[in-house]
Amino acid sequence: MTIGIVVQARTGSTRFPKKITSKLLGKTVLEWVLLRAGRVGVDKKILATSVLPEDDPVEQIAKSMGWEVLRGSPTDVLSRYAEVVKKFHLNYVVRITGDCPLVDHKLIEFSLEKMTKEDADYITFVGIIDGFDVEVINGDWIVIADKLAKLPSEREHVSAYIRKSKKAKKIFLKYHEEDLSHIHLSVDYPEDLEVIERILKELRSEDFTYQDVVRLIKERPELLRRQKQIVPNEGYHKSLCEDREFIKGLKGKPLKLEENLRHFEKTKRLIPNCSQTFSKSYLQFSVGASPLFVEEGKGAYLKDLDGNLYIDYSMGLGACILGYAFEPILEKLQIQLKKGTIYTLPHKLELELADTLSQIIPCAQMVRFGKNGSDVTSVAVRLARAYTGRDMVACCGYHGWQDWYIGTTTLNKGVPKAVKNLTLTFEYNNIDSLKKLFDEYQNQIACVIMEPVGVEEPQEGFLLQVKELVHKNGALLIFDEVVTGFRFSLGGAQEFFGVVPDIACFGKAMGNGMPISAIVGRRDVMELLEEVFFSFTFGGETLSIASAIAVINFMKEEEVIPYLWEKGTKLKEGITKLIENKELEELVIVKGYPVRFVLDFLGDEALKLKTLFQQECAKRGVLFSGSHNISYSHTDAEIEKTLQVYDEVLDIVKFAYEYSMIDELLEGQVLQPVFRKP
Repeated sequence: MTIGIVVQARTGSTRFPKKITSKLLGKTVLEWVLLRAGRVGVDKKILATSVLPEDDPVEQIAKSMGWEVLRGSPTDVLSRYAEVVKKFHLNYVVRITGDCPLVDHKLIEFSLEKMTKEDADYITFVGIIDGFDVEVINGDWIVIADKLAKLPSEREHVSAYIRKSKKAKKIFLKYHEEDLSHIHLSVDYPEDLEVIERILKELRSEDFTYQDVVRLIKERPELLRRQKQIVPNEGYHKSLCEDREFIKGLKGKPLKLEENLRHFEKTKRLIPNCSQTFSKSYLQFSVGASPLFVEEGKGAYLKDLDGNLYIDYSMGLGACILGYAFEPILEKLQIQLKKGTIYTLPHKLELELADTLSQIIPCAQMVRFGKNGSDVTSVAVRLARAYTGRDMVACCGYHGWQDWYIGTTTLNKGVPKAVKNLTLTFEYNNIDSLKKLFDEYQNQIACVIMEPVGVEEPQEGFLLQVKELVHKNGALLIFDEVVTGFRFSLGGAQEFFGVVPDIACFGKAMGNGMPISAIVGRRDVMELLEEVFFSFTFGGETLSIASAIAVINFMKEEEVIPYLWEKGTKLKEGITKLIENKELEELVIVKGYPVRFVLDFLGDEALKLKTLFQQECAKRGVLFSGSHNISYSHTDAEIEKTLQVYDEVLDIVKFAYEYSMIDELLEGQVLQPVFRKP
């Protein structure tokens, strides 16, 4: 173990230039520091000064007293210390500033003893007289801080980053119960020299202790009298002001959004919510700071009305699993388009897709098509009611806009109370919450419809327990795989987790952006669709069916699913590492599987932080909504660019939160949740 005392000193003080070469009873301030600190028996004694010529005398003083010297940045003191640690291979650093001529070697020895005994990363004293300050820092932590610290205060003041870190083990020592930190005996102003010189004359020795000084000033308090009032920690407070300006400077240049906003004003007059889908509306994208409308999409990119280009991860709410305007699929669509899209009779492609789905989805013995997720989840519930002769439904997850489900949410206006009362909800990963419903509504529940997985991973055995409980109570199990289908595996989450439901609903990624969904399930249940009414003009529309066939074939041939897992893992792990490095675990969270996960914000300021994050990501070319649905068009280049952007923007979020600057940095309207708490 190598321990070094490192004294930082340079002549360029703004408040008192050349203070460290000023004389005190015939010795310079720096000589007093090196003399007194040098009494400690350690492996290395190093002076860290700047590379500026004006600090040549500082180097000469140190070398004349047997100290080694390292010269580095004039302003980035942290980098100087990191260079010292690496050059001299220091395990522990005793940090002393060159303006503390009264420093006591006994305090240093006491703190070193505590440091090694407690195996701490950082130790300092609290409540002692200013001018006797000692810090002992783990060398590895200085290197970590040098790599991660960005604020001016963290670069100028070596321990600032470490003191804030939640991961560093810190100990704040009390040398005595009385708080004497208001007493100032370091050299920041010429007046300080006069006070310290008076004390040195009274002590009449170079070998005195902290206790000697405390005893003296208590007996002779007039020794501390000075003409000028001292401002404690003035330098640090100045750095904090510089921090705020630095944080403002991290913001990107505002986007050009004139066409977006012009279109927004026109749309408000004609389209409620300005969108056909709640999660695409201006409530989810900050008006004035983020794009609101798209011009076109290609691959993993979207272009807005002002020509701004963005990497996108929502991918049409998860629908475009291969990418926007994906050429191999477009070619198939063009062929079918020339043949027509809707006919008087069923088209042969309906059988081809049904046969394909029956081969890859475990529960798919029979198949019917819809146009969106709400179509098939709703008919699945109707089918279960018809099969069981029961009316009640238990659900868990999001299942579309129809009355039977949306009545359970806060957006339930217009849903009759009688309909609301027929649908019950239970908690994911809480089998007891489902048992309670079956106990309370015995022989009344027709089905349990649930997303097999959202962003929360199922606990060991949970899905199987649900299936067993449902069947034990004579109900049907429906998996809503509108989101998970063709993403976790070709056969959906049921294949991935090995739990096969009675009925399943698929959509979104199935057509890579074309409107198609499917209800699949057990033959004896599905045959009831000859009596249960599920019929509409565009159910057999061939352009979407041709797209689904082409998508599934492409995913098989090109092994798309493993690709999604690989790229998703790279992105998710990269984001997680950024959050950990920045110690943002209490503010930012990543939830879900690599193929589909969300980045979310926590706490009372969550929506404002999400808005700020979205704002700054958009400026840097990433469209952020929270969801990350990995597509085949996301390459390493897009992922590396995204991680670079998130690295920069997470810093802004962190500093805005720590310095209470969130409102100050926001440029647009704060986002709103789709479903609001009552």
